[in-house]
Amino acid sequence: MSYFVNNDWSKNQYENLGDIRPRSGSAVRSISCCIALGLSSMLLILSLWSFSIQTPTIRIHVLHFDKWQPLLRTISDKFLSFGLDTGLLRKMNELPVGQEKFINLARHLSPAYVRVGGTAADCLTFDQNQFVAMLMIRIQQKSSEKILSPVDGQNISNFTISGADLLAIYDFTVKAELRMIFDLNVLLRNSDGSWNDTNAREIIAFAKNQNMELDWQLGNEPNSFKHVFDVAVSAIELAKDYDRLRQLLNEAGYIESILVGPEVNHVGEASNVGEKYAETFLRNQRSTVDYVTWHQYYLNGREAKVKDFVTPLIFNWLPGQIKGMEEFVVASGKSIAMWLSETSTAFGGGAPELSDRFVAGFLWLDKLGCGASTGNIGLNVITRQSLFGGNYAMVSPDLAPNPDWWVSVFYKQFVSEKVLKLPPNDLSHVRLYAHCTPRRALIARVPAVTIYGMNIDRNAVRVDIPELFVQPSKLVKIFFYSLTADYLQSSEIKVNGEVLKLRPNGDLPPFRPRILDPTDPIILPPYSMAFMVIHGLEVPACSV
Repeated sequence: MSYFVNNDWSKNQYENLGDIRPRSGSAVRSISCCIALGLSSMLLILSLWSFSIQTPTIRIHVLHFDKWQPLLRTISDKFLSFGLDTGLLRKMNELPVGQEKFINLARHLSPAYVRVGGTAADCLTFDQNQFVAMLMIRIQQKSSEKILSPVDGQNISNFTISGADLLAIYDFTVKAELRMIFDLNVLLRNSDGSWNDTNAREIIAFAKNQNMELDWQLGNEPNSFKHVFDVAVSAIELAKDYDRLRQLLNEAGYIESILVGPEVNHVGEASNVGEKYAETFLRNQRSTVDYVTWHQYYLNGREAKVKDFVTPLIFNWLPGQIKGMEEFVVASGKSIAMWLSETSTAFGGGAPELSDRFVAGFLWLDKLGCGASTGNIGLNVITRQSLFGGNYAMVSPDLAPNPDWWVSVFYKQFVSEKVLKLPPNDLSHVRLYAHCTPRRALIARVPAVTIYGMNIDRNAVRVDIPELFVQPSKLVKIFFYSLTADYLQSSEIKVNGEVLKLRPNGDLPPFRPRILDPTDPIILPPYSMAFMVIHGLEVPACSV
């Protein structure tokens, strides 16, 4: 009998889900009978009834797949990227960029961009001299109290980093085989309101003298400056600042480095404030920006509940945001791809005991699938906030990988940059996406397709792919990886029932699939993620 038939879904421990957890079992009844035969019959009936209500309902999801389709699009090989918040640089001694364990965890997610940016980027100044930088930090700490953001309460006081600090971060990215993006301070302004680029030139010159290869951006969420810093920088002014930065980079020898912006937020709101700012910015900059960037979060970290992480309505916001931003990019007259350059489940540092737990993986994996396949332009890169720090970190303070880190590793292992098209999801509980399988995951170079996604329903789902039944081939095998946990807020994650743990030397463990024939049932357990690598399914577009 198939593993999936034996899987005991009735033992569901998602008790913290409240009104959407599964219910099973029956009340014990006291029966008085005089006749032994009657008693036996009644007990038999009750046992059969109890069994029937404990047997989980299995819904059927029919998925059609066209093997002759062209590629939908090709995304960056760094599509899944991540950030390190600039605020972490305030306490460089607590940032583990020099620890081999942390470097190794980041390397497992290579290739990727690591964006050093965020609100604190517009509080940062640079002084190459370590002594002067340390002196400035001490003066700042003694002379003033922390200034807190009215939005999320984070520290928005000015601070200084040294050349040694910048080198330490860069060395981390090199050892982890990542590409660094550094966010420069745009709130250093002259008396006439223009950008004061003096400190930026110092950073760029230092980076070039140290032979750093990196990319750049300028400012963070400029459309919200008035609310956060009580300072306004218009989209037209920012466009001029970006033109100036591009000139500085070219003159310094960074002509090949990419420049991304404008890093807007509040996308998808009724006022379209983020989209309008981005459109005006694009209209007024001189094609200096390589990618248009914006930020996205689903929830407020201080208010989010566990049920928000498995509610389809929450998931369905992102497709509309992508399409909406696309319209404004097209309206700007510029042909430019988009990045989601800062994103997670919940803003404000994430939701405690939620954004770094198993349940957060659903929104993260769906964002990757949706971002790659939605719209005419789509997203070329998605930058997860954050690798370390905050309640949404992929790596915990003790350097243990959180569930989303494992989800990201599976994505890197089994999903390529070649995106395929599936029939539109019904915007409900079963959400599936398809890509060509990367070469490193092929077996003896036999072609393969990866279908991945999730079931956020309390019932199991059987996925039927009719095209696999038409001409069943002995060469077609489905390598099935089911990601589950004992409860939604678990810090652990399992693959096919086995807890995922790194080997003692930091290497990845072997990922043992359930190997299925095309005619075997494909079952997605309740509240599970899945990667299905269909070996032997040849899609000509994947070979191009």
